[in-house]
Amino acid sequence: MDTITKTAQTNVSTNREKTNAQSAFWKNAEENRLGITPILLVIMSCIGGFAAATGILENWVELAAVTFSATICLAMILSGTTMRAIIASTFIAVAADILVIAF
Repeated sequence: MDTITKTAQTNVSTNREKTNAQSAFWKNAEENRLGITPILLVIMSCIGGFAAATGILENWVELAAVTFSATICLAMILSGTTMRAIIASTFIAVAADILVIAF
């Protein structure tokens, strides 16, 4: 008598499409570093200059927040860190600038 045994396989699918899209975005950002960096610098400098002009009259802490966040971003660009860190620091600098302008 022959016995046939079937094993059950469980296929676990993860959301790899999102992961692949994110990794493709960061890979594209690394490849286009020389084009993305000047755009981020212009955005950060324009908003930071306006925030410094409004914050310098009110409080030195606001001016320190604007200059510190911009300096960290510039240091990351000059050191050649990953684009993920550069973009994150630029968003933090712009957020600090907008907070200084708003308050």
